[in-house]
Amino acid sequence: MEVSVISTENIKPWSLAGSDRHEFKPFKLCLLDQLMVSIHSPLVLFYTMKDDHDKKSSVGTRLKASLSKTLNPFYPVAGRVKDNLVIHDFERGVPFTETRVEGHRLPDVLAASPRGGPRLEFLNNLLPFEPHCYQEDEAASAQLSVQLNTFDCGGIALGLNMYHKLMDGATTSAFLQTWAANCSGDHRMKKQPELRKAAQVFPPRDSIPTEVQSFSNRMFFEDVGGRRRRMGAAGRFVFDEKAVAALRAKAGLSITNPTRLEALSSFVWESALKAAAAADEEQRQPTCLMQGVNMRPLMSPRLSKHSLGNLVTTAMACCADNPDNKSMRELVSLIRDGNMRVDENYLNGISGEQGLTAMVEGQKVLHEIMTGGFGRTIMSCSSWMGFGFNNFDFGWGQPIWTGLSGDPSGDHPCLNKCAFFKEVAARGRGNSKAIEAWIRLDEDVMALLEHDPLFLQYASPNPPIILN
Repeated sequence: MEVSVISTENIKPWSLAGSDRHEFKPFKLCLLDQLMVSIHSPLVLFYTMKDDHDKKSSVGTRLKASLSKTLNPFYPVAGRVKDNLVIHDFERGVPFTETRVEGHRLPDVLAASPRGGPRLEFLNNLLPFEPHCYQEDEAASAQLSVQLNTFDCGGIALGLNMYHKLMDGATTSAFLQTWAANCSGDHRMKKQPELRKAAQVFPPRDSIPTEVQSFSNRMFFEDVGGRRRRMGAAGRFVFDEKAVAALRAKAGLSITNPTRLEALSSFVWESALKAAAAADEEQRQPTCLMQGVNMRPLMSPRLSKHSLGNLVTTAMACCADNPDNKSMRELVSLIRDGNMRVDENYLNGISGEQGLTAMVEGQKVLHEIMTGGFGRTIMSCSSWMGFGFNNFDFGWGQPIWTGLSGDPSGDHPCLNKCAFFKEVAARGRGNSKAIEAWIRLDEDVMALLEHDPLFLQYASPNPPIILN
């Protein structure tokens, strides 16, 4: 797919030209931000743009003007990281690129795979740059980069790369809701960010030992367990409402009132374990599941859901033996146990002045797991459910689909074993109860998963996107 660049500029907060620019103080990172892996997360929002008043020439102008306005309350998004302590230099702004997708209409991307679903291999072309790659120079990395892609049919894809040093799922959601509200004029959806609380609860350190600072990067990019990095493959699967209900009922035989995430993550984990065993992957089976947990609603007192920063921690579940024989019912119990350990005592232990010491101890445990005699590897799981990523209306309706990223390049360094879950966009009235899973595994393991009859009883591989 050929994407031609039309223009590129940096969008700055509009107040930088006014008298209140002095309000833009250096933004303190919290300790969790300081320890976060240097990586960008992707999102691509697709819109059909059918209304006559949405002329192609005005879309970019509206998006840039409203982005500048949004960067005023969210001014850290416009800056760059300095010394892993603060975000400053807000005049650098947000890189905004406009492109033309030559010779392609929206259906050419969304309904052109062999199964009728989206062409995943096209998605990275719609992003400012390939995501999930290590950013060696964090001082040069924008917190947000935007690419507005226009198709021959007039439809658009808004490609976003969010730097994880600042922007977790909740931060990204609050920012995009406000940007969409400023663009559409629906000011009821605007969010007021909380800029200071994260650094107060998780105070940053002026100096962090090199081995501690680099642990997350080594875990994601160097394979701490010492095993050879393998070629990865990405797959998109949809679990419809009946499948989600059936898996929750199955998980309910082991735990009380399982969540959608607990049911789906345990099923995907079970399926990945069995596929890895069938591929003769005994030393590379994902025998631990690491799940991101949003701490904002769990803190006492609660933090605002619009607090900026990486206010996430990790819940861990591990198989001690015979991982390929573990059933979903056993695995969901392990996941529930891991989630229950993320309680008030745990959160109090990693906050405040003792936070760094507690996190270093956690790193030691994780390192022992990954380098121990069981040959364990980790599968990471992240939920984007509940953040409203299907609801961002910039004035031309909600997106018809939100995509992540396609297959990475062959030398892609990031973790091969991961799963992202997000809601499927609703059609018509009401909310969709279907869940979309983006799964990345070693290439040979993914090939087996895609043909596993039990897995396919519940999961539909890359089904079509309903365009109308």
